[in-house]
Amino acid sequence: MSASEIRKRFTDYFARNGHARVASANIVPKSDPSLLFTNAGMVPFKQYFMDPRTAPYKLATTVQKCVRAGGKHNDLDQVGYTPRHHTFFEMLGNFSFGAYDKRATIRMAWKFVREELQMPEDMLRVTVLESDHESYDIWKNDIKLDPSRIVRCGPEDNFWSMGSEGPCGPCSEIFWDTKDPRYAVTDDERWLEFWNLVFMQFHRSADGQLTPLAQPCIDTGMGLERVASILQGKTNNFDTDEFQTIIQGVDRLRRVDAALPLDQQAALAHKRIVADHMRASAFLVSEGVHPSNTGRGYVLRRIIRRAVRAGRLLGIDGPVLPALYPSLEAAMGTVYPELAERREYIVGVLRSEEGAFAKTLNKGMALLEGIFASTDHAGTKVVSGGDAFALYDTHGFPVDLTQIIARDNGWTVDVEEFGRIQLQSRKRNQTSWKTESKRQSVAGEIDVKVAEWQAAGVRSRFCGYELDPAQKSAHIPSEIVAFSTLSNGDGLLVIDPCPFYAHGGGQEPDSGSVTVSGHCDTGDAHMFTLKSAVALPNGQATALHLKAVGDKHHMLTTGQLITAAVDMQRRHGSAVHHTATHLLHAALRSVEGDAVKQAGSLVRPDSLRFDFTSSALTDSQLREVERQVNRAALANADIVVSEMPLDEAKRRGAVALFTEKYSPERVRVVEIPNVSMELCSGTHLRSTRTIFPFQIVSEGSIGSGTRRIDAVAGVAASAWLQQQLACARAAARVLDVAKLDQLSEKAQRLSDQNRALRDEAARWLRVAAANAEAVATHATALGAAAVPT
Repeated sequence: MSASEIRKRFTDYFARNGHARVASANIVPKSDPSLLFTNAGMVPFKQYFMDPRTAPYKLATTVQKCVRAGGKHNDLDQVGYTPRHHTFFEMLGNFSFGAYDKRATIRMAWKFVREELQMPEDMLRVTVLESDHESYDIWKNDIKLDPSRIVRCGPEDNFWSMGSEGPCGPCSEIFWDTKDPRYAVTDDERWLEFWNLVFMQFHRSADGQLTPLAQPCIDTGMGLERVASILQGKTNNFDTDEFQTIIQGVDRLRRVDAALPLDQQAALAHKRIVADHMRASAFLVSEGVHPSNTGRGYVLRRIIRRAVRAGRLLGIDGPVLPALYPSLEAAMGTVYPELAERREYIVGVLRSEEGAFAKTLNKGMALLEGIFASTDHAGTKVVSGGDAFALYDTHGFPVDLTQIIARDNGWTVDVEEFGRIQLQSRKRNQTSWKTESKRQSVAGEIDVKVAEWQAAGVRSRFCGYELDPAQKSAHIPSEIVAFSTLSNGDGLLVIDPCPFYAHGGGQEPDSGSVTVSGHCDTGDAHMFTLKSAVALPNGQATALHLKAVGDKHHMLTTGQLITAAVDMQRRHGSAVHHTATHLLHAALRSVEGDAVKQAGSLVRPDSLRFDFTSSALTDSQLREVERQVNRAALANADIVVSEMPLDEAKRRGAVALFTEKYSPERVRVVEIPNVSMELCSGTHLRSTRTIFPFQIVSEGSIGSGTRRIDAVAGVAASAWLQQQLACARAAARVLDVAKLDQLSEKAQRLSDQNRALRDEAARWLRVAAANAEAVATHATALGAAAVPT
């Protein structure tokens, strides 16, 4: 059974059993800052496990894209050398948020395994928590499974939790008999776990106490690659159909002599590394992750570079991942159409990173070969931490790559010394650490409180779209529905309704104030200044961060009526630049083609920044983009905002940001007729006229096939142009030019004269150098003649 068929059978089966089909969430978690990547199928549903009442559906089934290659959950170093480790993998899951219990979970799982997958009972066994008598009885008496096939295990194996506190519970795992002749039937190593059924029935408090949940939840996870290996009769995940399509693609790549003599097993490991890393890097890039030296970008860079080096060791000549991309599309493009939709962008990023790494690899290899040949290290065969750090810090050579190369040459790396030096370097480079630590502490408090409010079902209606950005002021009567003080004396509250736009979609949040005109108990009045606004992850409310609440916190009680005042000058500036961003995006696609994809943006009240995939633009192309934006602005078109299902928006041609996930039921569409149509949650103008003038301030590369434009529009652009005019006039006075249109000609003439003078000076220096010896000899002779005898 193919991997595609397994995906379909799984989701079809649970859909027939009342589960909502939920698309895979992004690999980059949008609402969980504790994770680098989505590393399990349950991650997108964490908030629903904490409070099932907030779930939009009671039952769900997914095929979730996952990555384990960084932070605490890191399988990178094992990939290629073991049968089961991967950086990218898929989890099949079915979930219940208070809708069914253990019995229903076990029955459905067993029916799927036995009837849909046709797995023989004599090849299966299950485990349960030793104290979970209920699950044991269900397997024995309801499923009628032979007790010899039910194994009781301790909590280290069969008790699952989200963390030190929170929802948790026992689990039951289903295993397959691999028939590995090295092990007896009683040996754990013989059995392959492929499906974990987690029964979240308790809440663990900070002191470790377990309290039964009012609404127990179910979280199951089946590894697609594992179950594919079982159903295809393979002992290694890399031998399954989709992996083999990619590995066969590796075999077809052009080769020269391998960098090192490789035995068959080593060559196979490197092919598997390339195939695995091809998947991980492509999917990460497809979601907007860019190679860099920090965070997710650094993990991606390590994955790409590890794949490239494996390709070089196989003797592959030329690009590795870009050349292999068609094989990835052939293997997984039907299931994940974004691989074809974003092909040009993904391949461009991979090619750019490979090109940069080729130089780094050659330089790093030369330095390492010098270390290997040095007599100073010959006795120990240990690359010092100092040398490893110099390779990393100065030449961008990842330490794990240094370890791999050292291992291939029979050496090791002193990683402890490397860690100490790296830590010392971080401390030296750290500035204002106390202030930063304090800021992070407050940010952490806000994250915790926001999660608590979401779990408690706190909601408020956003009324900010109803405000006309052109109006001079906005004072909205509202009511406090939640409040908390922060350790630094600030406050955090939720009001209903809320006119303040939170940070999102690249747009900075609104500013303004919250005023208590007369406290319901004391009659006191006070105006509190808004510091920032952050949306709850589920989008159901906006938390307002108030500055210096201090001893006035008693005024901000739940139920208190307040007046919310939005800074409309700031709101108008943001609306101008957000709508201008849409016009800029449309103009770029018009000039450069539909291959241009937005890769990020930042909308401020006084400027905009737009990142996009493209080659460098010429000056004439940039001027054409400016002309198109200004023409659209002066057309004074009315901006049409509507809501509709995602599929309808796509049919109408709406452009979506590929790093975002959208609700299939309802999306917000912002349309500038005959110019632009995008999915967007930001605040916009009612018409385009105040965007004029629009001016590009700068354009340049930010790496890996991605460009960045900084621009200004409207009043901010007028101010910028006045500033540029003042600078030009000052330059004209210095250069004694009567008219500004003569400035460039005068500057060019002076530049040419300066160049001619430098050339002349250099010529005389060469003449002097050439005649220096003759001059010196002549001077010596004159000196000798002058001495009296």
